[in-house]
Amino acid sequence: MPQHVYRIQTQRFAASALSGEGARLYGGRWNPEGVPLVYTSASPELALLEVLVHLDGTRFSDLPPYVLITISVPDAAIEVIAETDLPPNWQQQPAPTELASFLLPRLQPGNSYVGFSVPSVILPNSPSRNILLNPQHPLMPQVKVVSVAPLTFDERLRP
Repeated sequence: MPQHVYRIQTQRFAASALSGEGARLYGGRWNPEGVPLVYTSASPELALLEVLVHLDGTRFSDLPPYVLITISVPDAAIEVIAETDLPPNWQQQPAPTELASFLLPRLQPGNSYVGFSVPSVILPNSPSRNILLNPQHPLMPQVKVVSVAPLTFDERLRP
């Protein structure tokens, strides 16, 4: 049975949600510039927190429209990476430059996993984790967008 993961992003780029293009252009905690990766979460709630920390105080009313994307991933296609297997500085803010190379060996052709489950820096001890998808993996055509729903931010989330 496939499992669902979640991504929150601007509606403008919803059609390319599985491309990893934004991560390829700008890099991220788990990938260097030039390497595509799709950042998702195991729950909509964690996906929301991951977006909120990057809004840099922008008023919700000034944001473009956002959507919640539900994505289906083939069962047993996600490797769970234990926290003990991560570099000791994985939670550091800002992310250490070398952390972006941690997944590179797993993103090589021949790896059997299309995704990688890693803990969240925001909620490191949560059972809900971030799921990083490799858009260049041969199994990626089996990864499907199930739904795209409008998302409005509740003003109570801001003081």
